[in-house]
Amino acid sequence: MDQEIHEELLFARTLPTDTKGESIYNVLKDYFVEKAILLSNIISAAADGAPAMFGRYCGFISHLKQHVPGVFTIHCVIHQQHIVAKNLSTRLHQSLQLVINAINKIHINKLNSRLFTQLCEENDEAFHRLFLHTE
Repeated sequence: MDQEIHEELLFARTLPTDTKGESIYNVLKDYFVEKAILLSNIISAAADGAPAMFGRYCGFISHLKQHVPGVFTIHCVIHQQHIVAKNLSTRLHQSLQLVINAINKIHINKLNSRLFTQLCEENDEAFHRLFLHTE
């Protein structure tokens, strides 16, 4: 079996009011309804450890599991790496912090962000923008 794994971003939307788990779930649900996609097509979800995402009663994952009971959920791999790097090795944490600082410097400054987008387009990269990363 020679199968390839493809990673794609489904959608990105601004939350209209707050960042509570229910609000996040409603944005996802509305998108699926708009595109006529069944929620049962979701087989897994990854999120950071924030209460809005993994809260036992009100988190996004708990709302998702009410409608898709068999969904497989994991803690985001990038956040796991950051936590491990922070707790295990000072040198690895410093390296990761350097990358985070570079990403934030590009993202915060509009000129840097436009130049980064232009660089990505010239190199035929799949993504043309960075997301701000914080502790």
